[in-house]
Amino acid sequence: MIPILLRFRALNALLAARGPSRRFGVLHASQPVFANVAQGTHAGYVTVTAASAFSSKYLLAKADSTAGEVDPCGVSDCPVGVATDEADVGDPLALKILGVSPQSVLVTANGAIAAGSYLYAAASGCVQGEPSAAGTYYLVGRALTAATSAGDQIEAETCVPVKLIVLAKPTSTVAAINALTFSSTPTQAQVQALQSAVATLAGDFLAVTGADASPTLIKVLTS
Repeated sequence: MIPILLRFRALNALLAARGPSRRFGVLHASQPVFANVAQGTHAGYVTVTAASAFSSKYLLAKADSTAGEVDPCGVSDCPVGVATDEADVGDPLALKILGVSPQSVLVTANGAIAAGSYLYAAASGCVQGEPSAAGTYYLVGRALTAATSAGDQIEAETCVPVKLIVLAKPTSTVAAINALTFSSTPTQAQVQALQSAVATLAGDFLAVTGADASPTLIKVLTS
């Protein structure tokens, strides 16, 4: 009996050293199995810490100044993922990384959004449709279902965030430039009007070239 017992103990020790094993449909672990590690690759999710409170599920999160911590995303912040649960300050939080998850994601709308619309970061961790006011925004995906009011949770396919700069309507117009008239000997007033038109046109041009200083999407408002 003694040799059999020794062989059984040796087999037990070997299985324990190899880590988790499955026997008769039950997982037996000899050591903790961690869902996340500090470095490496992740299957769409990471576990982070809430630096600020997340009052509801499915809010966009931005990186906090402290590594490994996140805050609800603001309208002009670059989001990193979708927080899948509520959290108080200091709580662990599961974060679905934008553009990485193989699945669709639930997000929270800031108002009515039509299915098929592109989605952008909005205030308080929500998403919005295409912005209609000048500013800096981030494209985060496309709506697969529609929202009828603020707070609705909709299904979305996400992408790596892409910056969008929306510029105000240009102040120069073709009509205003064509309306300039000059006599055979231009007067001082005519020259000053031309200088003003050129300055206005240059300002509009510089606004576009300034926005294009780094890779980004640009939208120019028409009204």
